[in-house]
Amino acid sequence: MFNQGRKGSDDERLFSRRRVRTLILGTAVAIVGGLVAVNSYMYLQYGGTMLDRYFEKKEIKSPAAGKLAFDKGTKYYIGIIRGEGHTSRQGDVYYIEQPGGTMIEVAKANIEVREPEKAGK
Repeated sequence: MFNQGRKGSDDERLFSRRRVRTLILGTAVAIVGGLVAVNSYMYLQYGGTMLDRYFEKKEIKSPAAGKLAFDKGTKYYIGIIRGEGHTSRQGDVYYIEQPGGTMIEVAKANIEVREPEKAGK
């Protein structure tokens, strides 16, 4: 009735420049915000982000990796050393793969490292 001949601000086209720009900016902000949230969670939970594979530092391999680990006190076989590291609870540790395939960490002070015996002697 009133204002039938004039277009008001409520009669905007469906794909106007303003709506498309708002849609693109909103999508970009949502993607960037999602990436920041996921990477923050992964860093806090797992100690790394999804981009670490591209910016990863070369890890120095342990000289004891691949050698056999025996308990110092009992001389029992524990498993194969796969790496070494440092923990706040035990200090310097070896990461050892047990015969069943499970990985454990044992303090270096409790481990005797031996070379694997060659089968062709």
